[in-house]
Amino acid sequence: MGEDKYAYELERFGKRIKKLRLDRNLRQLDLEVETGIDRTDISKIENGLKNIEFFTMVRLSYAMDVTLEELFNTPLSDED
Repeated sequence: MGEDKYAYELERFGKRIKKLRLDRNLRQLDLEVETGIDRTDISKIENGLKNIEFFTMVRLSYAMDVTLEELFNTPLSDED
């Protein structure tokens, strides 16, 4: 399982980022402006294709006005 397990978690984390962004009616461009993270990188994060550093998580959480805990614990529709 190894790498597959990590890919799965990365994908779920990305889905949470996207859900939080959409719940706040933000575009990827809005996050790019607020965080300085390139819009293409935001897309890769949301699609589970890019692993990010802690500092990037902090920037995203501040820009969306959520806690770091919410980045990891926001329920997805398939978890409701």
